[in-house]
Amino acid sequence: MSSHENPKQFPALAPGPRRMFAPQMSTAVSRPKKNSTACLACKAAKRKCSGPDGPCKACRSANTECHFDPSRDLRRKVAVKRTIQELTTHKDLLESLLSTLASDDQLQFDKVLNLIRKKATFQDLAHAIGRPATTFGDAEELSNANTWALLDNGEPIETVGNGVRRLSSPGTIASSPEEIPYMKPPQRPTVSPYARVTLESLCDMPLFKVPANPWTKVTDNDYLVSHLVSLYFTWDHPCSQFLDQGIFLEHMKLGDQRSEFCTPLLVNSLLSMASAYSDSPDVLSTPENLFSRGHNFFHEAQRLWEVEDDDHDLPNIQALLMMCCVFKCQGRARKSWMMLSQAVQLARDIGLYDAPSVSNKKILPEMERVRTITAWAVFNMSTQMSIELQKIAPLAYPTSDVKLCGNEDFDWTPYPRSNSITYDKKPALLPEVREGLAEVARILVDIQKLVSEKTKGATFEDLWSKAHGPFNRLKDWLQRWPGVPEIQRNSVPQVLLLRIKCLQAIIYLFEMLKDPHEPRLVRQARLYQVKFVEEMAHCLCIHRQSYGLKHIPSQIVDAIQTGLRILAYQLEESDQSRQAFAELCRFGIALSRRFKQTADAVHEVGKNALHLGPEVVAVFDDPEQWRGLEP
Repeated sequence: MSSHENPKQFPALAPGPRRMFAPQMSTAVSRPKKNSTACLACKAAKRKCSGPDGPCKACRSANTECHFDPSRDLRRKVAVKRTIQELTTHKDLLESLLSTLASDDQLQFDKVLNLIRKKATFQDLAHAIGRPATTFGDAEELSNANTWALLDNGEPIETVGNGVRRLSSPGTIASSPEEIPYMKPPQRPTVSPYARVTLESLCDMPLFKVPANPWTKVTDNDYLVSHLVSLYFTWDHPCSQFLDQGIFLEHMKLGDQRSEFCTPLLVNSLLSMASAYSDSPDVLSTPENLFSRGHNFFHEAQRLWEVEDDDHDLPNIQALLMMCCVFKCQGRARKSWMMLSQAVQLARDIGLYDAPSVSNKKILPEMERVRTITAWAVFNMSTQMSIELQKIAPLAYPTSDVKLCGNEDFDWTPYPRSNSITYDKKPALLPEVREGLAEVARILVDIQKLVSEKTKGATFEDLWSKAHGPFNRLKDWLQRWPGVPEIQRNSVPQVLLLRIKCLQAIIYLFEMLKDPHEPRLVRQARLYQVKFVEEMAHCLCIHRQSYGLKHIPSQIVDAIQTGLRILAYQLEESDQSRQAFAELCRFGIALSRRFKQTADAVHEVGKNALHLGPEVVAVFDDPEQWRGLEP
């Protein structure tokens, strides 16, 4: 046979029967598992512990409570995480503190320095510099927070030094000492994390598209400016109406700095006020400081006002009114009053409160409308702040009737919530709201006259007698204006606010009628105040159910603070008062994330929350729970 021929092919073997394998039995004896954690009782007695699977043998025999706390073991990963969290927390607090001390805000600098000298707690310091990320407290509070978080969510909270912070995901934190960059400094990103494009911004469609240039040097981002302008004309302008919306937007779109109705000073003031309603990180002048919203625009407006020498009188007055509101929301009442005083003086200088015969110039209808709107805006703001601050503002009524402001109205939709939820457009009712604000302002002038008589020594019997006039006018106005059931069916925030402003005027009236020497009069005045604060809380509840708590007009801030102050001492009277107080607290907490003025008031309420009833404690303990009540 040749070597090249194939070898003989054998047939394939048939598969044999399946073989059964007996499991291998290990002859090795299993070693006992060592326990690396002892319970607290065994640690204290320095004895051997049988382990954390249920109560240990020693505790069962002694019939004592067996509690294991792995965080006490500094060798474990949880201790390393705790150390990292502690360092991160204090690093963030230190950076915010240094940023605050380095700013040019002397009032804030003095406040923080006084807290440091008084050895204030970390919680008070964090609150003062706008650091809401971490809650500081004592060891017992932290332990309780950890326990409740574990029971409620199954997610433990790290007790970090003086702070409470929910554990981060495992992928975002080092889990062993080797992963901690002790020697290597962290690499800073080449692109600022605050200059990022978010999904929300990509889906956002501003109501008004306006250019950034040439109006502001703070940003050249047309989207951001359009976003802020849309926020302002949705949530702030309908409740204040410092300017003519249509004329302002038309001239801003043209981009002509020679305009008589739109200037860089006015635009930067408007953007500063609008930033309070925005969650965009681009409006923060100091990262992580929520109270620094719009500061860059505000500083630009201040700079422009200092060098202002052009003949832009009406836009200057409107800008001063907005800067007054910014200072007020920051809790700086004195600065706010100074800005308002400048606006009042400038309005007088250009003849907004002179008789029509004084002005010999022929004024175009467009200019006459803007002059009338500005005159009534100054008048309304002056009467409101003079009552709040107990100051005298001798300002005459505007010579032009409020109806000369025009009847032009616009559609209203709750931007930016309208991006994700379909809302039917509603009339903004700007002319009706403007006339209502003017009527309330006239009544406030009469209330202010009573305050003046009180300072001159008038008896409380005379004051009560004269107070019937303003009180009856306010009640008649409430009956003519849409009531709560009608507002609930078709509500817009400015209509709710107008009713709240009227209720607030009644509260101011009875505050003035309290005589410390007449307990009966004090009790009667307080009953009236409580009644109208409860109705105010009902209006706020309608706003929350309709539009949520993310965007609330800044003009509601004073009413909420007044209501909290009045109801804080009436919680034992009725369930309705407690529910109204809880509603005010919900709004106060929501506003405290945007306005420093409210944050200070809510901070004081929060200190005594445990003494204010279970409804209030629930609001302060679990804000996310009552957010579920929103639409």
